[in-house]
Amino acid sequence: MISKLIKTLATATVLSMSMSMIAHAESVLRIRAVGDIQQMDPLLSTNYPMRDMSYLLWDTLFAMDANFEVKPQMVDTYTTSADGKVYDFTLRSGLIFHDGAPVTSADVIASVNRWMGKDSLGQEIAKRLDKIEATGATSFRMTLKEPFGQLLNGLGRMTAYPLFIMPERLAKTPIGEKLPALVGSGPFKLVEWQPGVKFVVEKFAGYVPRKEPPSNLAGGKIAKVDRIERITIPDDTSAVNALLAGEIDFVTEIPYDQLPIVEADKNFAAAPKPLLGRSLQIVLNHTQPPFNDIKVRQAVQLALNQQDFMTTLLGDRKDLYKVCAAIFMCDAPYETDVNSDRYMKPDPEKAKALLKEAGYDGTPITFLHPTDQQFQRDMGTVLVQALRKAGFAVDDRQIDLATMFSRRNNKGTPAEGGWNMFLTAFGGDAMMDPLTNPYVTGACDKAFVGWPCDEELQARWKTFLLAGDQAARKAAAIKLQERSNEIVTFIPMGQHYGVAGWSASVSGMIDSPLQLFWNIEKKQ
Repeated sequence: MISKLIKTLATATVLSMSMSMIAHAESVLRIRAVGDIQQMDPLLSTNYPMRDMSYLLWDTLFAMDANFEVKPQMVDTYTTSADGKVYDFTLRSGLIFHDGAPVTSADVIASVNRWMGKDSLGQEIAKRLDKIEATGATSFRMTLKEPFGQLLNGLGRMTAYPLFIMPERLAKTPIGEKLPALVGSGPFKLVEWQPGVKFVVEKFAGYVPRKEPPSNLAGGKIAKVDRIERITIPDDTSAVNALLAGEIDFVTEIPYDQLPIVEADKNFAAAPKPLLGRSLQIVLNHTQPPFNDIKVRQAVQLALNQQDFMTTLLGDRKDLYKVCAAIFMCDAPYETDVNSDRYMKPDPEKAKALLKEAGYDGTPITFLHPTDQQFQRDMGTVLVQALRKAGFAVDDRQIDLATMFSRRNNKGTPAEGGWNMFLTAFGGDAMMDPLTNPYVTGACDKAFVGWPCDEELQARWKTFLLAGDQAARKAAAIKLQERSNEIVTFIPMGQHYGVAGWSASVSGMIDSPLQLFWNIEKKQ
């Protein structure tokens, strides 16, 4: 009996040691990203935390490389007819879903159809699509009614609503209904998800990466860690402390005032990520006086100084910001300084003269000024001071951030709960492309809040949409900026960069306007 007990204990000890060795051998990347994930349908929201995790779970037909050129991803080969109307695609061999089922043309067609029902560029493709049909188990054809140069860019869209490929049965879920399962096609599979606590994925052994080296979202997506745990830590300071204590490996955004702590520790690294950063924007309500007058809007351009905003935000950390004339971001494909003099060469006295010419009667500007977020509080103070210096009367309406987001949808007068001005920021991944930049459609009631309404801007946006090649798109983007700045759809107030921090044991981060987590290695 005693002998049997000893053997049992010995077996248990060996098993325990084996499990410990397995656990130790498993590489786990623990990350803290801003925000939480409350739902996982990539066509239900533009929520960045969900989008970034979606790229781990699902793959795409095409993808943007580091030069922002679209490259095949799940697609192996494709051809285009001489008239530009017929596209034939063949998928790469060996593609399977996380449940082991092969990826077929039926899955692709269902995914494309669902995506076209939601994404704005997908809807433009749908308008021009004659039919999409399978030509084989892993091949399909898209036949257009007319040539459309944005087709491949749509299939490889980087942000807004990327086209992720999921099983046909899931892709037939009506948009707005909860996906019945989360079966992916990407390099990682979901194994645990507790909203408000953590989101956990594991390496999917059945994923076949491309052979090319990774380049932004294109190339080989190689899972170099066994497991990624996205830990929810609401407080920024607590997140930094967890990083320094070795409890997590990667923090996507270090508060600026805590950067020196991380940068001074040789056991950690920090750098601006993602690429392009964010653009600070001043948004004006075109539907309400006094900003229904173009001259008054242009006076705001003259009143504001990008350098003042960026210095207030980052002090002497000039490596973390740029004064930037481009409404489509500096260091991006459509960068230009056309028609930017009014906000790049500010002049409060000229602003006063323009207000006088416009007959501005001193009507107070209702500025929505959240004070529960430092970024909004500090930037808003700079804005109010600059406007008053230029001769504007300002109703500095101090509120919380949630109220601002709710109130900015109100099209009534300020007395009816409306507004005249607020400030915000969008990531460079959205601002860099005229088809995702929310300010340049001129689409009146269908435009982004502020509702600029301009037929000429609408025409120039359509010219960009229909441009057949990159040279034509660049020319159209310049024309878009020229008109957007003339009617003042918004005012860019600088480009600034978030800073990620990570343990020295972590390497292999891919440069991208998004947060990407494949190709990352962690030393044991």
